[in-house]
Amino acid sequence: MRNKTLCFFMLVLFVFGSCTNTKKEKIKDQASSLPVPYYLKGYEKYGLEPQINGDTIRASKAAYEWYRDATFGMFIHWGLYCQEGKHEWEMQLRQWKIKDYEALAPKFNPVEFDAKEWVSIAKDAGMKYMVITSKHHDGFALFETEQGDWDIMDRTPYKKDIIKALAEECQKQGIAFGLYHSHLDWHHSDYYPRGYTGWNNGRPESGDFSKYIDYMNAQVKELSSGKYGPISSWWFDGVWDIKDSVDWRMKETYDIIHKALPHSMVGNNRFSVPMYGEDYQVFERSLPGHNTYKNNTKEVSKFPLESADTMNKHWGYNTKDKDFKSVKTLVHYLVRAAGINGNLLLNVGPPPSGKFQPEVVKRLKEIGQWNKKYGESIFKTRGGPMGEQMWGVMTQGKEGGKTYLHILDDPKTNKLVVPVSGNVTGVKLFATGEAVPFELKDGLVIDLSNIELDEIDTILIIEKEGKLVAIP
Repeated sequence: MRNKTLCFFMLVLFVFGSCTNTKKEKIKDQASSLPVPYYLKGYEKYGLEPQINGDTIRASKAAYEWYRDATFGMFIHWGLYCQEGKHEWEMQLRQWKIKDYEALAPKFNPVEFDAKEWVSIAKDAGMKYMVITSKHHDGFALFETEQGDWDIMDRTPYKKDIIKALAEECQKQGIAFGLYHSHLDWHHSDYYPRGYTGWNNGRPESGDFSKYIDYMNAQVKELSSGKYGPISSWWFDGVWDIKDSVDWRMKETYDIIHKALPHSMVGNNRFSVPMYGEDYQVFERSLPGHNTYKNNTKEVSKFPLESADTMNKHWGYNTKDKDFKSVKTLVHYLVRAAGINGNLLLNVGPPPSGKFQPEVVKRLKEIGQWNKKYGESIFKTRGGPMGEQMWGVMTQGKEGGKTYLHILDDPKTNKLVVPVSGNVTGVKLFATGEAVPFELKDGLVIDLSNIELDEIDTILIIEKEGKLVAIP
């Protein structure tokens, strides 16, 4: 009897394994028939098949490698709320009734929006990808959706698909294109039970949450259909609104994306390390592990990392917020992110006209000028063996490339001790090639006495034979 039971059990395992393998092969075959996205040209050697582990599907290794190399992207929060010039959470903060909020749609006519101009500004800044709100928490879609009429095509006089225009222009200029899509929806009647937000806005106190997920997933299918080209990344947001008692059906949502777009990087929960089907770890207004804003986790995963932050104090357009970060602050953020293996996704909140603010354009232009001179020290690099210091970080090229030391803040000493050991053969200034004196004594000791520190970033190239190793 025991032998019969064992044989039956083995047969079940064999059948289950065969079915699983067939499923994996089907997904891989489907992926191999798709064209390589334009932004992944040159990354084919890393592997173009989706990564499948059991029933978990993730983006291709080529996409992971590209994403880590990208380093710098543009985030865009834009929607009906920009007309009020206060906050992307306008509907929630002022407790608008749905019928009153809907009255904003007929007024939204961004005739100065120029996709070519937006993408050119991002590209000139050195940004490698762009992520825009296809749907924010107000539920309004900036694309043509068949899931109702709460979208830019049906409700506004503009009647043009913003998402399609940007996707096409990104492809023309070689910038990868990504989407922010909100799980949370203050407009949809089936988003029920209510979470922490979206109360008292005129929706019925009833609904079928599963129908809402059907609606959201149908929109995800539309966006993944190929109409908008290859989507490089997804930035989901809003599951924090309802902690318990609902099934977000994440596996279903992520599988829709990875099966249709095997190179799409999926990111979501900034309160934990990546979960099922997620490809990168998100940090909001905080560098990885710093937890300087709200509830970002301090736990840093081995997945690709991204920090998202604003140029001033708001994500959406705010007429009174002129507190724009300096170019120095923004470059420091970018360099520090690169030094700890992360990307910076820097946000722009355009006004109703669709024309970027002069303060935004000026800063991005100056960051672009810096990147043209020094970009090789952060793009396509990884964090060096030295851990982050108060005064700076270290980056290094992939596969034995150059090692760069970034002195961002005055170390208040002429004898800078860099906590690494190894066969260092020289140190020189990146800007001029001038040799800098050094010695190896309880670390790499660099003589800064004859160096005038750069106002933004003094970059040194560490020449070596073999690898450098961190000293604890």
